Amino acid sequence: MNLALGIDLGGSKLLACVVDETGRLVAQARRATGRATGPDVALRLITDAATELGQIAGPFRAVGVGFPGQTDFASGMAHASVMLDGWCEVPLAQRVGEALGISCVVDNDVNMAAVAELAQRADAVPHSMLFVAVGTGIGGAITIGDRVWRGFSGVAGEIGNVTIDRYGEECWCGRRGCLNTSASGAAIERALGTGLPLSEQARAGHARLEAVMEEAAVALGTGIADALNLLNPELVVLGGGVAQLGEGFLESVARTARAEAFPEAGRCRFERARSGYEAGAIGAALLALWPR
Repeated sequence: MNLALGIDLGGSKLLACVVDETGRLVAQARRATGRATGPDVALRLITDAATELGQIAGPFRAVGVGFPGQTDFASGMAHASVMLDGWCEVPLAQRVGEALGISCVVDNDVNMAAVAELAQRADAVPHSMLFVAVGTGIGGAITIGDRVWRGFSGVAGEIGNVTIDRYGEECWCGRRGCLNTSASGAAIERALGTGLPLSEQARAGHARLEAVMEEAAVALGTGIADALNLLNPELVVLGGGVAQLGEGFLESVARTARAEAFPEAGRCRFERARSGYEAGAIGAALLALWPR
């Protein structure tokens, strides 16, 4: 049985999953991270998690790392991140591969989640898909058939940094009015004004949550409409924690996008992600087994 290790490196946690060639989850481990998790710390966490899982599941054939920022899939370079400090032109695939003694691939974390989503849809792979992950920030990935389309320099799909209000609030990317400032989990938390995580406010039934979520959905739908006109995908998939907070969010996003886009572009399907919490790590493992 071919096993691969998938790493989802994020701003609050590192999730490591051992996956077989069918995408079946064999074992997993977590490690805490934070904004100060730089390359050396991340490598230590990856090595530690790999050692733990190797003792449970046995040897891995390859490893994949989903990185929260700009990457170069061909070279395995992590260019930069707005989620983690201290990352600038880091040869991440080389460093991880040398530390673990196996081949390593590195890609943007949302691209990895899109690979896992394609695996969930293997019985009917869409002609083209726009995968939008709505969490603390907003990320995106584009697939054509069963392959990720990364663009010329690897940053295709960054829909969270699409501007819908050029006079709006400043985004962490430096531009103004990006979707990250109006439709992300961080933006929703800020609008609610309690300082509590969005998941806690949803469980507590915050009085303004529904209205704020609707505003975020309309903003996101407006940005996705531009992507529909540009890309004309068959399928739009919403993933991430925010997208799972009730069916109404997806419906509002889809309704707004179809109203704003060309009618022909609006004929696409809108669906929630079938891949779950482990999607980024599972997709990283699958990409390590079959680079595409």
